Amino acid sequence: MKLLSEFSEVFQVDTLNVVERLSTVEASFSIVFQALPNAEVIRSLCNRVPTRDNLELTLKNDSNDIVYVTNHQTHEPDFTDLIYGMSPNDNIYIKLQIDKNVEDEKFSIYDFTSFSKDLVHRSVLEVLRWFSVLIFGKRMLKFEVFDYDISFSTRTMAFESSENAIFTPKIDRNQRLHACRDTAYFYNMDTLEVLPDDFIIEGVMRAGDCLRTLFGKLATILSLVYVATSASVNDKSVSIQISGQRIANYELPLDSIHENEKWQNIYTWIYTDGNPTDKALISHNVISLHCKFVTLLDLDSAVFEAIKTNYNLYLRNNVQQYLDMKRDIAKFIQNVVARVGDYAVAILEKFKGNLIAIFGFLFTVVLTKIGGAQKWDEIFTRHTIYLIEIFVLGSLVYMFLCIFEIGYRLKKTKQGYIQLKENYKDVLTEAEIKEAFSDDKLLHDTERSAKHGMIGWSIAWGLLLVAAIVIIEVFTTNKGLIVWLWNKIF
Repeated sequence: MKLLSEFSEVFQVDTLNVVERLSTVEASFSIVFQALPNAEVIRSLCNRVPTRDNLELTLKNDSNDIVYVTNHQTHEPDFTDLIYGMSPNDNIYIKLQIDKNVEDEKFSIYDFTSFSKDLVHRSVLEVLRWFSVLIFGKRMLKFEVFDYDISFSTRTMAFESSENAIFTPKIDRNQRLHACRDTAYFYNMDTLEVLPDDFIIEGVMRAGDCLRTLFGKLATILSLVYVATSASVNDKSVSIQISGQRIANYELPLDSIHENEKWQNIYTWIYTDGNPTDKALISHNVISLHCKFVTLLDLDSAVFEAIKTNYNLYLRNNVQQYLDMKRDIAKFIQNVVARVGDYAVAILEKFKGNLIAIFGFLFTVVLTKIGGAQKWDEIFTRHTIYLIEIFVLGSLVYMFLCIFEIGYRLKKTKQGYIQLKENYKDVLTEAEIKEAFSDDKLLHDTERSAKHGMIGWSIAWGLLLVAAIVIIEVFTTNKGLIVWLWNKIF
């Protein structure tokens, strides 16, 4: 769709004097009255301009009568006053102006040659500001070129002459902006929210070579900015500080910077996968040492290889530390789970010990009595029953103390487990903590099993002690403390 060519055809003009700047298009020409199309044709032609843009067509005669036609008006223009009294060869002067806007991540280019000429002759800072305003808050930007067979793209922008062309950005632009903010300090970022990815051309470039040099320059400048520790850009230069093994400051004239794929590659490597902060710190160390001997713009491929080698060594050390840490966590979890499991066994051990003590006490009492007495009541005298019941009641108190002690130990063990998890929150991510601690499944299962065991053995212990008291009271003539207290109360 060649919109401006259609204007030429409709108004029967050989050539249009078109000037397309970054955000506006202007064209002016004159026709004779007899070549003026009817109002319906003019309105239909104006409506072909995308609604995101604002077209104003101004028609004026020698008497300074003026008619305005826009692409948003719904009624036909009235040319009555304009053409009144005109002869066929009288002139009508026409001016076309289009104010371009972004909508649905699309932007229009009506005359690519004029547009690109205006773009490449502007200052670097002005171009960066313009693109920053255009793409602010957007995932991508598609330039629809109406007069030129063109197709090329960067990681976030595309220039396409086909209306049906589909463009998918290569990166998540908002995520990359956040990473750049967190890793490098760019003083101009509030007004220049642009990335190297906006200008790094990828894939086949069909036409548009006139922009390759400019885009390569912009991508390199921004790569320097986001690889550096801190940076700022003004009309004439870019100021860069790299803080590594030594602090190095550079003032690079913008005119001296040309496309440098090595810097673009370092930038891409830092912000693709892994931790950008760690990668940037290692890059600063290597670059600051290397640039003692060469200028910043003369880095060779060996520097990039040295950066990657140092990062791999750093990762290897970190991986070993990470594995050691996971082993320590696994050992701690095993110890905690083993202790929790032991608590169920502990209540059984105390139950067995108390049971042995009770039977030992009973046998001692019975054996000392049995030698001089033949009757059951003579063996289990009232005083003997009192003594046995006091011993059994003491065992009951001992049982509750044991349950309290084991419950307290279980609580402290769990607190230690939870505290360990809290300590690792600054080192590991939430997902890594869940993985390392198996989402606490082993602890919960063991704790549940231990509690069931503790409850079961505690009930058995308590029932045994109660049964012992009942047997003594029921099967002996001499009543003990329990019956005596019952009679006193009731």
